[in-house]
Amino acid sequence: MNIENYQIQDLDEVIVDLNAIARIGYWIFNVQTGEYKLDSVSYEILQLPDGTDLHKKKSTAYCRNEAKWTFIKKLIYNAVEQKSSFNQEVELEVPSGNSIWVLLIGKCTIGTDKRIKVSGMIQDITARKESENELIEKNELLNFTENKAALGHWKWDISTDLVTCSKNISRIIKVPYGKSVTIDKLAGSVHPEDIEYVRAHLNNAVKTKTFKTLFHRFQLEDGSERIIQVLGEPILDENSVLKGFICSSQDITKIKQFEEELMKKNQLFKVAQQRAKFGYWQWETDTNTVTCSQNMARLLRVEENSEFPLDTLIKDVHPEDESHVKSSLKKIVKKKYFDGFSHRVIIDGKLIYVLVQGKVITDSSGEIVSILGVSQDVTDQKIVENELRTNNQLLGFAEQISKIGHWQWDLSTNYIKWSANLYRIFEVEEGTPIYFDTYFGFIHPDDIEKVTTKIDALSKHKNFEGVVHRIILKNGKIKTVELLATVNLDRSTKIIEMLGTLQDVSEQRAEEMKFKALLESAPNATLILGKDNIIQMINLQAERLFGYTPQELVGQSIDLLIPSRYDERRAPLRDAFYANPEIKTYDIGEDFYMYDKQKNEIPVEVTLGPLQLEGGFLLSVVVRDITAEKDYQYKILKAKEELEVLTEELTAQNLQLADFTQITSHNLRAPVSNLNSLVDIYKLIDNEQERNELFEKFEIVISHLTLTLNTLIEALSTKNDTSVERSEVSFSEVLMRTQEIFTAEISKCNAVIKSDFSEVDTIQCHKIYLDSVFQNLIGNSLKYKSKQRIPQIEVTSEINDGNVILKFKDNGLGIDLDKHGHKIFGLNKVFHNHPEAKGIGLFMTKTQIEAMGGTISIESKVNEGTTFIINFF
Repeated sequence: MNIENYQIQDLDEVIVDLNAIARIGYWIFNVQTGEYKLDSVSYEILQLPDGTDLHKKKSTAYCRNEAKWTFIKKLIYNAVEQKSSFNQEVELEVPSGNSIWVLLIGKCTIGTDKRIKVSGMIQDITARKESENELIEKNELLNFTENKAALGHWKWDISTDLVTCSKNISRIIKVPYGKSVTIDKLAGSVHPEDIEYVRAHLNNAVKTKTFKTLFHRFQLEDGSERIIQVLGEPILDENSVLKGFICSSQDITKIKQFEEELMKKNQLFKVAQQRAKFGYWQWETDTNTVTCSQNMARLLRVEENSEFPLDTLIKDVHPEDESHVKSSLKKIVKKKYFDGFSHRVIIDGKLIYVLVQGKVITDSSGEIVSILGVSQDVTDQKIVENELRTNNQLLGFAEQISKIGHWQWDLSTNYIKWSANLYRIFEVEEGTPIYFDTYFGFIHPDDIEKVTTKIDALSKHKNFEGVVHRIILKNGKIKTVELLATVNLDRSTKIIEMLGTLQDVSEQRAEEMKFKALLESAPNATLILGKDNIIQMINLQAERLFGYTPQELVGQSIDLLIPSRYDERRAPLRDAFYANPEIKTYDIGEDFYMYDKQKNEIPVEVTLGPLQLEGGFLLSVVVRDITAEKDYQYKILKAKEELEVLTEELTAQNLQLADFTQITSHNLRAPVSNLNSLVDIYKLIDNEQERNELFEKFEIVISHLTLTLNTLIEALSTKNDTSVERSEVSFSEVLMRTQEIFTAEISKCNAVIKSDFSEVDTIQCHKIYLDSVFQNLIGNSLKYKSKQRIPQIEVTSEINDGNVILKFKDNGLGIDLDKHGHKIFGLNKVFHNHPEAKGIGLFMTKTQIEAMGGTISIESKVNEGTTFIINFF
């Protein structure tokens, strides 16, 4: 039933027409009966015949998408249950199979008759939806394009100084999409060094109402830089007043990098042309003109980037090759295919060989557009080819002389190729087909296993170790040959080819056997070294000395046998030997040792000698074990050391005897001199009482003289001990004895002797030595006193850092140390014109102090006095 006759029959006809134009239809759903009533516009929108009953079960066939039909019914029933309305955009699939979009609006009402119905309108919004979707797709495409092209656009309103940005620009400057920002915010990420330039550019754009292309750097958060190109157009109103600019910013970093890379490649290409001696040219066959590269233009002596006739291209061709070149070019045009050719040219009187290659460029119909050619100077290659041809001839000759042949084995085809001389070695007719079994058929039966093992190892190690073996020729002759080879691998490391040589070494092997026999007869261990000090041969004596078998040593560096501590000193000796190879004993400047297999060090003497060969020499190293000699040497040295110790002891005893003589002479001189002085005084005294007092002093001096003699005699009885005997001695007691010995001298000059031993009064030392020191130093103070003043002598002791220091200070004549300081303690050195000066007192004092483990020094000034400082450690 048509709804026009049911509900809206009173509608104004104009409104009905407008609804039809706007494609708006009306519908009613009777809840009790489940019937749908639609107007004609609704049927037209749904592409259903007027009056179609949607209540029938088959009516769902008119809505091809069951899920959508279920969704619509659910909307209607929800409105009924909730007594509400709905407004929903729905995509439907109509009977034609096309999809349409409709706006479905409905409302539930209850009539006076208590009947519930849902009525509403339906509008076809397909066109609007398609426009919206198209706009969305275009926006997505624009965003995608901007992302892919590193592009973004922005609009600058100069009246507000605000900028609106595309989604890509907003993302880069980190502002919400759609939010306007100031021009300063937009420029905030410009590289600091470019910011002033960008601002000046924008100000100039406003001033001139034009936007010139702008390039600047953009700095990302990670510190990396991008190069940005900005294009812009001014926005003017109808009065040509500037309103702003619409601009696009694009990251052209990769483009700039590509341009720079392209420029570099062009430069490299130009260099390559010069280095490879080639140039390219393009021949336009329709005009018969040619253009060429810079290098080609230079060779042809024409202006760069200019067109010139074909005859100019071939003007320098050798007269004998001119017809060949022209016919080759004609053939290329005729065949429309570039067959390479070569020819000669003469430039500046120089003959040059040229190789020409190229390509014919045709259009879609197969007609020639142009011909591109490359001309390359191959003179050097020609020279090399000629040299190679000559060398091949020489190689064949050299192979005959050296009895070497070369071979090639293609494992993919099993094809084997022999050189001419290899056929001669096997005495087989040249050109005879060679197979793998052919070669094996010549191998000596006893050597087949050795050769097979080497070949089988190929699959594992991918390299072939040389092998020396015997072959038996067809006439029964036996030869010894050395087989060498190298392999070529494909990408999967599979062996695809073997190349090698085979040399008849029968004569060399015979010589080696003779040399081996000579080597074995040598009495000492001998090693034969090759390049890089690699051991090539050893004799039986070397096996016994080092404990290695030949298999263990041959192929190893001799460094295996030499301690590393000799490395630094070996290098210059090795270089010196190779610079002047002659037989010489290896002298490293110290005892030389070598390792055996157990790393025991063996003392050896090494002699080097060259073994001259063609093109060089081998190194012969003769090693002599000198262990026994070292033992004898050790015993001799030990005996020598014992003799030296005995000599030192005898020398020490002789020195002590001499020292004892000096002490005896010096220590007895003082008391004897004192007695002589007392005798002189005695003769001058007439008073009996004074003579009695003087006799008491005689007794004291004589007592000290007796003590000194007894002490010296006791010391003499122990002279067989070379060590210095020590005992505890008191400074104050020694000083008292010294004063008593010098009684007469002290009395004669009224000398004053003071002492201070409060810090330390005793010391462990040699008693006689200390007495001698006191007598020498105090005697000198009395002997070299000043006539202008009474002698003052101070003797003190102290402790400093645990050491005992003893000082003797006087106010005598003093010594000029600037003049005599370097010889103060020298033997027979005197510094004053005194009749009793002997020059041995201070020498003895220093010797005795050092014997007790001490030192002595002096401080002195002329006419002021002298201080001697003794340190006991």
